[in-house]
Amino acid sequence: MTVLAKFLSKLFINNTLKALYLSFTILFIGCGANNAYIDITGPAMGTSYTIRLVPKRGSNPNTDLIKSKIDSTLESINDQMSTYVINSDISLFNKLGENAAIVISSDFKKVIMRSIYWSEKSNGAFDITSLPLTNVWREGKKDREYKEKWEPPSDLDIAIAKDNVGFNKIKLSHNSLIKTKKGQQIDVNAIAKGWGVDHLFSLVNSFGYNNYMVEIGGEVRVSGRNIQKKPWKIGVDYPLPNTNPGEKIMGIVSLIDKSLATSGNYRNFFEHDSKKYSHIIDPRTGYAIESNIASVTVVAKSCMDADAVATALNVMSLESGKQIVENNDDIEAFWVVSESGSFTTVKSSGMEISLLN
Repeated sequence: MTVLAKFLSKLFINNTLKALYLSFTILFIGCGANNAYIDITGPAMGTSYTIRLVPKRGSNPNTDLIKSKIDSTLESINDQMSTYVINSDISLFNKLGENAAIVISSDFKKVIMRSIYWSEKSNGAFDITSLPLTNVWREGKKDREYKEKWEPPSDLDIAIAKDNVGFNKIKLSHNSLIKTKKGQQIDVNAIAKGWGVDHLFSLVNSFGYNNYMVEIGGEVRVSGRNIQKKPWKIGVDYPLPNTNPGEKIMGIVSLIDKSLATSGNYRNFFEHDSKKYSHIIDPRTGYAIESNIASVTVVAKSCMDADAVATALNVMSLESGKQIVENNDDIEAFWVVSESGSFTTVKSSGMEISLLN
């Protein structure tokens, strides 16, 4: 990987769907003294990762070897799926002409197939082909008078971009990803970070550990129990702007052999003439959503699923989102809704969270 590519890969989740559906940083709570664990940390996907291991009795782990494997795995994911690595597989696909194809890895194919699955389940609220809309909203109105001042894109700009959007336009043939329209572009960042967590989770398991936690940028998957032989406790922040992660915790989720991802729209927004526009773009309409959902926390078996569903639930109405969650036995969710300057909470029937003051 070139120096430039390495620099750009640090921006993997920035200015992408997952930046639009901003993932909150999760605080790990009540796990005893940190020095009792084996912690392995480093940069990952534009953010950072933490691997927290409960030591095996009588073992002397080679943490340098584990870290080396982790870092090479993350670099491989970036080389396949980062839109900020100029020669990644996804970047090369986005540059292709109509009807051209690129051969992708089996891992990349799994991510795309799972993306299509959640696109279908959410009726298009989750859609990895919405990058043209992301770009047109980031750029703003093309013919605005003052280029340094952002303005919302015109209806025509949105319509042109939206014509290239649609998960049903994704075409796979074996391990070939085929571009069906010249302007088609994909961005898997709203699911790839979860996939990264799952990938590292399997890697750590291959080293013989049974009790551990994997976290990338606030998205978490845990195995077994913590060092106190209790469920891992994950704190979820209040969706407040201008606060640091862990500064004000709303509730605590206890996890055993589960994943958790939280997404929201309160930190990032566009502004024009004193009106705020959400960074969350509805792929179905092409427009910034107007929603009072401040954040959604999702618990699932895999982090890839938690990641994708948290993204979709930020786009969908509360009632539509609840219906999807209740119809999926392996998914639970917790919504924070902003109403007249205060918060109310809604949770699915199987969601367990201990709310603080």
